[in-house]
Amino acid sequence: MLTKLGIKGRVLLLTILPASLMAATLGGYFTWMQLSELKSQLLQRGEMIAQDLAPLAANALGRKDKVLLSRIATQTLEQADVRAVSFLDTDRTVLAHAGPTMISPSPIGSASQLLSSTGTDATRYLLPVFGSQRHLTSPIIPAEADTLLGWVELEISHNGTLLRGYRSLFASLLLILTGLAFTATL
Repeated sequence: MLTKLGIKGRVLLLTILPASLMAATLGGYFTWMQLSELKSQLLQRGEMIAQDLAPLAANALGRKDKVLLSRIATQTLEQADVRAVSFLDTDRTVLAHAGPTMISPSPIGSASQLLSSTGTDATRYLLPVFGSQRHLTSPIIPAEADTLLGWVELEISHNGTLLRGYRSLFASLLLILTGLAFTATL
């Protein structure tokens, strides 16, 4: 194959082939790293939203105020990537829900900390709300500091992150191909 090429063709082949392999390898690696970072940021944002909702909804969960919980859930849907929000009582029956039906499986457990379950399209968070978290909206009642008032359930969609990742991948590939085409014409 190399015998039919002239000196210029051989030089181009021997320089562009390693350069294109290196560009594809580095471009793929950096794109993968960026996608991993985007997913990590999405999961952290979901945890932060769930933890911010707990003290905000604690007083309404204690009073089982469905109207206020529904308003909080509807306002939470305004945040980016939030797909659905539910507020549950201590028996995990729904008091208020906003958004479509949750698609990822419900986290299993009854821990006193944040539980999460990640599916292919969404991540679902389940956070218990205790009496000690009433400090934002009302005075803390010391007798019910450790009393479970209810649960915050939140689902974060992965679609926005995937779209940003695909855009990044497309831009990377376009830059690599443009650079290789520019190099080949010189």
